[in-house]
Amino acid sequence: MNFGSDHYVPVLKAKRGEKAALLRLAPDLQSRIIPLLEIVDKKDKTLSAHLETSFTNLAESLRPYSRCFLDARELASDGQAGAAAVFQRASDAGIIFTPVTGISRKADVVPALAHRENGLALRLTRAEFEQGELATRINVFLTEHSLTPEQLDLIIDLGAVEDFIIEGIEALTDAFMAEVPDHSRWHTFTISACAFPKSMGGVEKNAHALAERGEWLAWKRHLYDQRQNLVRLPSFSDCAIQHPAGVEGFDPRVMAASASVRYTLETEWLLIKGLSTRSIRAGAQFPALARELVYGKFRPSFYGPDHCNGCELMKAAADGASSLGSPGVWRQLGTIHHLSVATKALASLPWS
Repeated sequence: MNFGSDHYVPVLKAKRGEKAALLRLAPDLQSRIIPLLEIVDKKDKTLSAHLETSFTNLAESLRPYSRCFLDARELASDGQAGAAAVFQRASDAGIIFTPVTGISRKADVVPALAHRENGLALRLTRAEFEQGELATRINVFLTEHSLTPEQLDLIIDLGAVEDFIIEGIEALTDAFMAEVPDHSRWHTFTISACAFPKSMGGVEKNAHALAERGEWLAWKRHLYDQRQNLVRLPSFSDCAIQHPAGVEGFDPRVMAASASVRYTLETEWLLIKGLSTRSIRAGAQFPALARELVYGKFRPSFYGPDHCNGCELMKAAADGASSLGSPGVWRQLGTIHHLSVATKALASLPWS
């Protein structure tokens, strides 16, 4: 279950919209993707109730994929019990998964080692890189657990880089990769980052903005285009249309949300924002935003209904189809479109 530099590793929250998006991708794209699923913080739920929600339809969504990475780090406050429950639940559901752990983690190392029938992934963070002596700490981790690089899927996680210029992302990439030993030995080798904005707060109401896909541009320009100078080209990974911080701090009971569309372009995201759903219901706003995208002033940016199932349903919403007017549905449609754009872009590159 190896994969190469031409594969895409999207980092997705294990939530309803993202799970549905994975299932709705075209089969030829599914074959080029190894998703990394994060079980989100359970907040005030019991662990059992939270996992019931997280695993609803998860096995079905992942069935078209050869395997996935599964990360339980947001449940660290539950200790080993949280990660053990996640990995056991995935195993019982028949999910082909590779558990994710890290050199500084305490809660999930033992459970991950116990569920490595399909490999083991080591996710390095920017905080660990910034602490220094990264190579030494990686080697200590390998020695302590009697592991070799060949047994591990390595994920270099630059984290949130939405405030970086592209040259800054490239410099961080170089510095981080230089501290990682034995590039050619790891079972797979991936670099991940997220340039998507932390929130839509920077977009005015009834307006739009463009945000640069900095992580993609840096990977394409600095790594892929210079791949002949690398020992090994890392696979590309991003967080689609969701910042790593997620929206778990959002409470709809006391906080107002605006209807918005997150639409991926070749090098940017088109962010379209309406009004608060308290003032105008979401069911009325999203079809109107869809019409602006499909037929209105954003039409030049629309990829067309044949691009992917997400675009097909966006057009259906613009044409008045029911049940396509909620934030959750539009998160799903935007994620389908983003995954399709990213995978098709990788597939179109010359790999000889």
